[in-house]
Amino acid sequence: MLLVTSLSGCKTQEVVITDRAERAEQAEYVAPQKELRAAWLHTVFQTEYMGKPREEVQRGLLGRLDTLQEAGFNAVIFQVRPESDAWYYSPIEPWSRFFTGQQGVAPSPLWDPLQFLVEEAHKRNMELHAWINPYRAATSLEAPRGEKHPYNEHPEWFLIYGKQMYYNPSLPAVRNHVSKVVEDLVTRYDIDAIHMDDYFYPYPIAGEEFPDKLYYESDPRGFDNIGDWRRDNVNKLIREMHATIKRVKPYVRFGISPFGIYRNVKSDPQGSQTNGLENYDDLYADALLWDREGWIDYLMPQLYWEMGHKAADYTELAYWWQRSTTKAHYYIGQAVRRTMDKDQLHPKMVIAAETSDGMCMWSGVDVISNYKGIADELKEKYWRHPALIPASPYPESYTEFPEPPRQAFVVTLESGRRELNWTEDLAYPPGLETKYYVVYCHKRGEKLSKAIKPENIVAITANDYYEPMDLGGKFRLAYTVTRVDRFNHEHLVAHDIPVVL
Repeated sequence: MLLVTSLSGCKTQEVVITDRAERAEQAEYVAPQKELRAAWLHTVFQTEYMGKPREEVQRGLLGRLDTLQEAGFNAVIFQVRPESDAWYYSPIEPWSRFFTGQQGVAPSPLWDPLQFLVEEAHKRNMELHAWINPYRAATSLEAPRGEKHPYNEHPEWFLIYGKQMYYNPSLPAVRNHVSKVVEDLVTRYDIDAIHMDDYFYPYPIAGEEFPDKLYYESDPRGFDNIGDWRRDNVNKLIREMHATIKRVKPYVRFGISPFGIYRNVKSDPQGSQTNGLENYDDLYADALLWDREGWIDYLMPQLYWEMGHKAADYTELAYWWQRSTTKAHYYIGQAVRRTMDKDQLHPKMVIAAETSDGMCMWSGVDVISNYKGIADELKEKYWRHPALIPASPYPESYTEFPEPPRQAFVVTLESGRRELNWTEDLAYPPGLETKYYVVYCHKRGEKLSKAIKPENIVAITANDYYEPMDLGGKFRLAYTVTRVDRFNHEHLVAHDIPVVL
């Protein structure tokens, strides 16, 4: 327990702060009924797919989806644009060298890994978030660029910093280009979200200034310092991307995973009790503004440090972001290796369940390899029951759409098998159509609030039927069926359908 003295007007108050970390160590984990359980799958600097035959790549991707699904994940964040390139057929940018082995060279035979992943993730009732890097244009200045790389037509858009190439965030043409990439992705693919990570203005390099001072001096736009000007450049991009996504498909979400420290308390009285690099001051990313303005649907700060870290304590940051996020969903970015190396999975899972709407594991590859048993622990201890993804608010322009009456009934087939059927989905406005159905099994006469619990879920399916297990006719059970729309709202289809098994 820590006693902190604070001033409120002329009075001195003692604020008692419990040791949350110690309590989390001892607390029982209670799985939320609804939470995002995601994993990042990165492609930048990965060589395992480069130039491999289609069957081998597809087999590897399917294996990853299956492993994550078995461990309890309900979403995958897949990097489709690591360096102004594409892990999909793009009319705008070249094929990624991390996919085909050489930038701009198409796979042979031609196929689309993003389309493949979207379809396969949805078959498993998992979301697919398309992860893009907005400003990074080349991770290597020596690597050959493809013919369709924007640098070949517009070299004036780019700046060199360190040993990498970046888009110049201050140029309206750059914002237009990135927005076109996003519009193309959202229009042509059935993705569930556009995701951006922490790379806005690049991480500072000691002794080297990002080379945009002349652009600021030529058009400061009324800003007194280059920091505010840079933040405004990024804000303009975020606002435009949000508007683009919502114009095309309002139910596709826009999420960002910023660096884990927004500001330290020494820079801002409202900042966190930390002492490290800052989003606001060093990367020029004002994530809290994006939240307040409603430009993003979720924030996923990368809280990769261990509990007790001297400069950036996980517990401090988990609760700070909870207090500071106002509109967006708040998901925690968890680091698999640091967590397992410090034996802190349990307290971190407890704290995440208490403070956030879900989490994302970095990296998904470490989960798939079952680093120090993390996949086993998730499957056997923490995520034994499925969770649905938290619902996003409907847009203000959406009027209330009445849920039509439905019927559900049990059919006995000639073979003696029992089958639970419900009426097929009806025509809904975009975003309100059914994403999947959820089937709950429970005691007869159970109240709805007690029936729709994670431990009662027996199926999450795109089908309009469910074949119950044959339990020998000894159990008097009932089923409740719900449907989930593209905004992840759950609607009742039928409740307490009796059946003897």
